[in-house]
Amino acid sequence: MMVAEKVGQFSMFPEASKTDIARVKVHLTEYKKMMKALAGFKKNPPTTEQSLILQKKWSQICPLLERAVEQILEYDVREVTEYRFIKGNSRAATILRFSSWNYCEKTIDRKINDGIVSIANTLLYIE
Repeated sequence: MMVAEKVGQFSMFPEASKTDIARVKVHLTEYKKMMKALAGFKKNPPTTEQSLILQKKWSQICPLLERAVEQILEYDVREVTEYRFIKGNSRAATILRFSSWNYCEKTIDRKINDGIVSIANTLLYIE
């Protein structure tokens, strides 16, 4: 069991570093493109070594991202994150979609960032 130390305290779950969070944000931003490419690989199997490497990498990353999004505890954070990244909508579309929740743009941005951090933390122990 991994134990992360936080200023004299112990946590059962490790916390993601800024590098981990940045990596997850890139993966989430590219999620729809990766899924589209994987669908294309099913119709036309990759022939080059580079394509095979990308297919293998993306076929491992995408299910992990989906699983980590499903494990976000806060309903509103999960919904905003899923709509923004898994469903592939823009920031503007996300803000418009969730404006009915009486959230301002900054609050929705915080929900998105909370989702990214939650996913990064989750990936540390499910990868």
